Amino acid sequence: MLLHNGFIGKIEYDDRRDLITGEVVNARDLLEFYGADAREVRKSFIKCVDDYCSLHQNPQEQESIPFIGNYSISLTADKQNRVMREAKREGTSMEVWLNRRMNEHLDEYFTD
Repeated sequence: MLLHNGFIGKIEYDDRRDLITGEVVNARDLLEFYGADAREVRKSFIKCVDDYCSLHQNPQEQESIPFIGNYSISLTADKQNRVMREAKREGTSMEVWLNRRMNEHLDEYFTD
């Protein structure tokens, strides 16, 4: 886990691309970062957060969302296999793939 300016980065190893990939778990938007080693990942995470904050000049917009925790979901074996194949095809993990798809769906659902 990485921390910077109140944002939390969760990392995992992507053996297909031989990269360490990560996602900011408590941002209002989907923020991803990556690197070949720990130093590069940390640098990428900090740049990702700093760039995000610079895009949102309004302090209200740049506040992180409190991290609530992990959620478990149940998928049929067929759906798990389909998600795994799609994630692999896109070169990412199942967790990142599912988070991205859920965020896309929720963005459409919660139109303000």
